[in-house]
Amino acid sequence: MTYVFYYIEAHLACMLLLSLILYKIVRGVNKQASQIYLGNLVVVLILYSAAEIFWSLVDGKVFGESPSLLYLSNIFTYILLSVAAYYWYIVSETLQRDELVENNLARHLLSIPVLVSSLLVITAFRTGLAFYVDSDGNFVNGKLYLVLVFVPFGYMIAASIKAFRRYANKDKYAERSIYFMIGIFPITPILLGVMQALFWRVPLLCYGAFAAVLYVYITTQDSLISIDPLTQTNNRNQMYKYLIQKMKSEEQGLSLFLIMIDINRLRDINEAYGHTEGDRALNRVASAIKEACQGQRSRMFLSRYGGDEFVVVAEMAYRAEASWLADQIKNEIKRATNNDAAPYDIQVSIGIAQYDYQQPISMQAFIARADSDLYQNKKLQGA
Repeated sequence: MTYVFYYIEAHLACMLLLSLILYKIVRGVNKQASQIYLGNLVVVLILYSAAEIFWSLVDGKVFGESPSLLYLSNIFTYILLSVAAYYWYIVSETLQRDELVENNLARHLLSIPVLVSSLLVITAFRTGLAFYVDSDGNFVNGKLYLVLVFVPFGYMIAASIKAFRRYANKDKYAERSIYFMIGIFPITPILLGVMQALFWRVPLLCYGAFAAVLYVYITTQDSLISIDPLTQTNNRNQMYKYLIQKMKSEEQGLSLFLIMIDINRLRDINEAYGHTEGDRALNRVASAIKEACQGQRSRMFLSRYGGDEFVVVAEMAYRAEASWLADQIKNEIKRATNNDAAPYDIQVSIGIAQYDYQQPISMQAFIARADSDLYQNKKLQGA
């Protein structure tokens, strides 16, 4: 009975801390899908802590001995834990921009394990397949209890494996911090969850869940500082950090290129069709550049450099590859414009500069070279 007070105290503390994170999410300006799902995850975890408090009161016999209440308390805690794991999987896939979870049907199909395991839990008092309470009032695992373990851990482990696979892809440098965060997210809740399974009257899992959510929230907020809110590409400051790092360390067999892309006459689009359409044009160009940079042979870092300018920092073997990429970018922009049936053509000018590690120059001078080449090409196009 003594542990009940400390158990409730721990979960009340977690509920308070989670509520502060939820407040920041709700009041924040970031209304992306990942933040909405993260808010849903936090709400479910708050409810889970409330269910754990109810369980401790039942287990501590505050309401007297009642097998029905013991069943009910375990039903609440398990279902909420499974729903939390499901929401984490959705959050992780959304952060990694997986288009599958944007589909309502796909999200419903992904929730089937939660529905099946919840049904097992709800019917446990009759079937005993998931768990049952024996004649002495003890909680006993049923034949299908491992299903209850597999579902929540399965969601987290699946998300972790997918994230680490993406993290291992060096072409995805810009998103690697997000992938790493998603990959290690399950470690704390899983370890503390296993420990709580061994010492089930010690409130460890709630601290693990809070620590993991706090880490996710801080990481996603950090990414907002480095991401251009309109095009969802890296911003100029992030490009500077990346470029400085690459200028200091030469990769064997690869050269460093700076490719600057400028949208010709974006002001004309804004004046003729409005700034909303101008924003669409910027997003269309950003998406086209991303598509062109999806090659597996080189490493590329895309950022929005200014109002109508983008920069790609690329490591390639030959300058001809950089020129080929410039042509691919123009082709992708043309294809995107045609596919969207835009009422205007989008033309871009592109400048390329190659870094010479044998005769190092400043970052500003390197950028100036690309800008100079861009200006020359713009003059040739009459833009």
